[in-house]
Amino acid sequence: LKPFLSPLSAASAHSARSAVASGRPRRDMTGSAPAEEAVVIEEVAAGDFKGEASEPSTSGSPVSAMQASKEKAKELSYYYAQSEGTKGFPKDAVVRQEDPLFRADGLGPKKLELASEVNLDNVRWIDTFAFCDDGAVVKLYVDFPEVIKGADIDCQFDRFSVQLIVRRPAPQLTYGVKIKEREGWILEHERNDGFAHEILPEKSKYRVSSSGQKITITLAKKDDKESWHELRKKDIRSTIPR
Repeated sequence: LKPFLSPLSAASAHSARSAVASGRPRRDMTGSAPAEEAVVIEEVAAGDFKGEASEPSTSGSPVSAMQASKEKAKELSYYYAQSEGTKGFPKDAVVRQEDPLFRADGLGPKKLELASEVNLDNVRWIDTFAFCDDGAVVKLYVDFPEVIKGADIDCQFDRFSVQLIVRRPAPQLTYGVKIKEREGWILEHERNDGFAHEILPEKSKYRVSSSGQKITITLAKKDDKESWHELRKKDIRSTIPR
């Protein structure tokens, strides 16, 4: 018996072949595309898989695109890390034991604690210093009564404040510089003390002079076009005549 195709069946087969050749989705006789096409997954043995494409290697035999790239570019290949075996870590590599999410938790930068807490009651505060408006920054110059090279220095900036702690190892003496607004304010006109204008804490910094007896604190202005005629904000109540 010979297979028989009606004219309608032959037209359907021709249409299906044309759709496959052109990459168009095959439709049924009603003109609508099938709601879902079957996907066939075939398991291939590891030795039979040669990669998505085969390219000639340096030896002339066909290999996978990944192997050809590794042979051609060596350690510069995109697939260099996917080599067989492990080389291990260098001897000087530092492997952290703590969970990386302990610090990288998405909650912003964290303050690193000092080796030991500073008793602020024993700090010798320095209240006399000079400052100058230097364009986009304000520079604060602090002179110390002795050389502070090798001291442990901690400097914390905030929007309207700075606190600098200098701890000398021997003799054990701690100096400090603090400009900070009073607590309990909400609106700007309620703020007393602190800097006259707002700064950018993340861009502010300090530097110890080469002589080791002076520290320059650089305050990054939030508004770099704003002139600082005063370093600290005055208490508005002190300007009211009595």
